Amino acid sequence: MQYRNIPYEYDEWTAYGGKKCKAYTCKYFNFYPYHKISFSTNTEAEMKDEIDNLIDNRVQYEYRRKLANKAAASYYASKSRFDNYTGD
Repeated sequence: MQYRNIPYEYDEWTAYGGKKCKAYTCKYFNFYPYHKISFSTNTEAEMKDEIDNLIDNRVQYEYRRKLANKAAASYYASKSRFDNYTGD
């Protein structure tokens, strides 16, 4: 399946206890600025809405990514060898 040239999948399965489940899953946005390994929705309309959001608001995602990177850089720069900081 595709929407706006973005691939996504539909899957149905039976969960523990016999409950029928379904989901739409997209694994496309695993690059800058999104870095989403995958995301799922309950309906196809929700999937299309989320794809629209990610594509149409790319500038906002770039801003957020830059802000997060700046915060991480500031945090790591504040650590010194005297803090006994060994990394992540």
